[in-house]
Amino acid sequence: MKKHRLAAILLGSILVLSACSNAADNSGSNTADSGNDGKENVVGKQDPYAPMAEPVTITIGKEAAVDPKLPDGSTVEDNELTRYFSEKLNVKYENAWQATNSGDAYRQKVSLSLTGGDLPDVMVVDKQQLVQLVNADMLEDLTAVYENYVSPNLKAAYDSTNGYSLNSATFDGKLRAFPNVSPGADAENLLWVRQDWLDELGLTAPKTLDDIIAVTKVFQDKKGASGILGTQQIVNVGTSQYGFDTIFSSFGAYPELWMRDEQGKAAYGSVQPQMKEALAKLQSMVKEGLIDPEFAVKKPEQATELVVNGQAGIFFGPWWLPFSPLNDAVSQDSKAEWTAYLAPAGPEGKLNTHMGAASSSYLVVRKGYEHPEAVLKTLNLQFDVDQLQGEGIVDQDPYQWINMPFSLLLSNYDDKEKKALAVQAVIDGSAAADTLQGEAKQIYESYLKDKETPKKDMAAWSQRHAFLTGALVLAGDGVHQEQGVFYDQTDTMRGKWANLQKLEDETMLKIIMGSESVDYFDSFVEKWKSQGGDQITEEVQAEIEK
Repeated sequence: MKKHRLAAILLGSILVLSACSNAADNSGSNTADSGNDGKENVVGKQDPYAPMAEPVTITIGKEAAVDPKLPDGSTVEDNELTRYFSEKLNVKYENAWQATNSGDAYRQKVSLSLTGGDLPDVMVVDKQQLVQLVNADMLEDLTAVYENYVSPNLKAAYDSTNGYSLNSATFDGKLRAFPNVSPGADAENLLWVRQDWLDELGLTAPKTLDDIIAVTKVFQDKKGASGILGTQQIVNVGTSQYGFDTIFSSFGAYPELWMRDEQGKAAYGSVQPQMKEALAKLQSMVKEGLIDPEFAVKKPEQATELVVNGQAGIFFGPWWLPFSPLNDAVSQDSKAEWTAYLAPAGPEGKLNTHMGAASSSYLVVRKGYEHPEAVLKTLNLQFDVDQLQGEGIVDQDPYQWINMPFSLLLSNYDDKEKKALAVQAVIDGSAAADTLQGEAKQIYESYLKDKETPKKDMAAWSQRHAFLTGALVLAGDGVHQEQGVFYDQTDTMRGKWANLQKLEDETMLKIIMGSESVDYFDSFVEKWKSQGGDQITEEVQAEIEK
């Protein structure tokens, strides 16, 4: 049945692609052999999925899972996914080397390749390594390849970042890498609350910070619960579990985020005046016992233990928490119900939230590699296969995107919200179930399974509630997303940022814990500026003006 559905999808793709190819032919596209280095001089749009005319080999610096859990006969290099790609594109994928994604193993292997100057045809690097390679003129110019071979689906994913992703890989007007695209929802924090406690105690859903404080007090008095959970990590722009990010942003403060000030100039959120009011509020909440006074020495696993054991009923975290730890909490207590809220609201009535970088890793192609178009064709197909979650392709090997040829995660920036909305439309009856594909179809199936036998299959419960309780609320108009203007490193940052971050972290903790007054923030700002902050701000300004 799965194969039949895939066949229909592929047939549709073939018809569309044939039309694309014909259109490309009719629009004057031209392919001519240069006769020098095996490369083809291509003009105009080409079929983004067409197999290579002759067999092509791509050597890869491969990032692999620690435990890929592949059956006998399959390997990271040779499995159902890599064989499917080889057959479709007439490309052979060889791992020049591979290193696990545990700790720093992969990054160290990439650094060795850079130091030795012995690059595989492709590998994934971080932004700092990308800059090194560009400065050393070791990368292929991918500008024309992208223009001629990108598929509509992959182009839409890059376009969903409003230009950020491709711009971050462009130097002097030339595209030097294919960036990843991470879902924006991962960086947005929600307020997670024990809904069964709210209902039992006759409380209404919290909206403002005052509401959150009132609910926390009742939970402490009536349920013996801890206060709002916190850990050593007060703020994290990328993904923040148990962080106070949205308490800051409800005051218009965005610590750790580079943004624009009222004059349109680069400004670092942690040193802006709005921080003082937020810090004063957090200090008062600790004094009142609404926040665990030991939060500054707590590790995430200690906070999680309180959630799982039913000793906590309110905290902040991202949409995916039903996968962990809320699944464990519900397994321990089947009466537990958790709901996500857009709280605390700022003065405009919306949840203010920072946004993370859409791209932070980059697939680079070695300068001189003869067939960069084969690399992009592979990425085109990888994106589509991941959207289908390998359905109709993987029968025996478990589907894991990291086992595809390239370890580059590609998504639409609004991927989670779109899938949640698509499933909700089916539930509401405004769309048919057979319109769902891939992960969206899986979410709907989880919804049906959990609805029929609630909390019996925790994998289904987790997927249902991560998307339809967590991601769904982010899809409305109740969120103000504050996008950073700069997520990289400047030259001065590389030498001074660690000390500035230490200064910042220590200052925030001292003020929140009450060992320093709120006015100590002014001294911190002066130190931050004089110890490199002003110089870094000038460099960030120069970068965003490019």
